Amino acid sequence: MPPLTDDELAFYDAVAQNESAMTEMGSGQLADIARDLVSSLRRDITTDWVSRDDVRAKLRSTIKRLLAKRGYPPDAQQDAIDLVIRQMETFADEWSPVAAR
Repeated sequence: MPPLTDDELAFYDAVAQNESAMTEMGSGQLADIARDLVSSLRRDITTDWVSRDDVRAKLRSTIKRLLAKRGYPPDAQQDAIDLVIRQMETFADEWSPVAAR
């Protein structure tokens, strides 16, 4: 499996913050979650996602579904979702569809 990109590593750090997730799932499965998060969120991101609550809610829902599908511990999901959203904010300019043009 290839190493994580910088974007993926940032999301890996967010989902690996929870000790029980790290213990239960291991770094390989958390790395897969990070890759899926980057792929899904980059696809779903819109230009105004930072300021629009409805778009942020959709992204939160996408993150929650992905974590649940991958078996992320339910007790740790809310913290992981919050951390992933914060990480997304650091990539907002870089990931903006306008910046890609």
